[in-house]
Amino acid sequence: MDELFIYLGLSVFALLLFTFWFSRQGKSAEKKWLLAQLNDANEENQKQYIAAIQELNQQPNKGLTILLVSLLIIPATFVIDYLWIHDIPLKQRTSVTTANNAPDLDTAIKQLEQKLAENPDDVDGQLLYGRSMMSMQNYPAAVKAYHRANQLAPDSPDILTALAEAIAFNNNTGSFLGEPESYLKQALEIEPRYQKAMWLQGIVHYENQQFEAAESMWTELLTLVDAPNIRSTITQQINMARTALNKPVMDSSTNQTTQSPETVTYFIVVSADQSINAIDLPATSRLFIYAKEINGPPMPIAAVPISAPFNWPISVKVGDQQNLNPQRKLSTFDQVEFSAKLSLTGNATPAEDDIFSNTVTASQSNTTVQLTLNQ
Repeated sequence: MDELFIYLGLSVFALLLFTFWFSRQGKSAEKKWLLAQLNDANEENQKQYIAAIQELNQQPNKGLTILLVSLLIIPATFVIDYLWIHDIPLKQRTSVTTANNAPDLDTAIKQLEQKLAENPDDVDGQLLYGRSMMSMQNYPAAVKAYHRANQLAPDSPDILTALAEAIAFNNNTGSFLGEPESYLKQALEIEPRYQKAMWLQGIVHYENQQFEAAESMWTELLTLVDAPNIRSTITQQINMARTALNKPVMDSSTNQTTQSPETVTYFIVVSADQSINAIDLPATSRLFIYAKEINGPPMPIAAVPISAPFNWPISVKVGDQQNLNPQRKLSTFDQVEFSAKLSLTGNATPAEDDIFSNTVTASQSNTTVQLTLNQ
């Protein structure tokens, strides 16, 4: 599925979300009917429905603004949001062509913010704003919106999972350990087979090097999913865990085990200077080794957590088995940046007392990396 079809499918999803919120605001039956028809209309009739909605919305309300937000925002949030939206057949995908008369995105967002300022207790509005901020990579605002939504609806696995995801992005680590992990646990306690939370909980197990638990979680998830693209991605994650356990990988098309392909492996050695050796590190301490794209997003490509006690220097291998996202493999990058962080609390969430190493660029032709932690 190319970017255009992904965008169109997500736009339909956003439109359905808007329709639900719009009806809650007490709009007339005529508007409800028009919005319902819009989703199933062909391109020509769709223009007529949208024009009719625009005409009706000359009344003093901001409903159209929210619709424009939904249609203008192009999702850019990791692979997670895309993967958990079901495929939409080509004949049902619609193309909205009214953007020429639309306000710019900044204006639409400001108007949405104004509406939420007037009614901050609107759960669906907070969720829409949170998704908008995730798409715009404004993660602090997304976290705030999801926190508010969670206060208003505290037992929603959807909100808890979205909040965990936003916090992980806001931490600039991509790790779901620490605070995000607690929200995922709550989501799964409420709904043990909530698929997105199961997926992310598998990542938590993997980050904790609990590879058998990760494989088990993702294997159970695979039985709940029918969409081929999602099954393929889950199978890749299962293979990450199986490789770490020295098990043969599964073929994504047949789910049969096959031999693992050859991939690049980096050899990382982390040392600590004398000032750190003199510290009595708490038992909660954890060392995180990150591989990141050069001049890329803050989300690491791969990460390895190591728990205390530490016997310096520490050597570790980093390869595709440690990828955080199966769609973004370490082996596909010619060069990457490695760094390490020592967390005294054991959380990936940044803290003032974190201790960092230098950053080293490595390549597939130079795979040995020396890092030194220093205060």
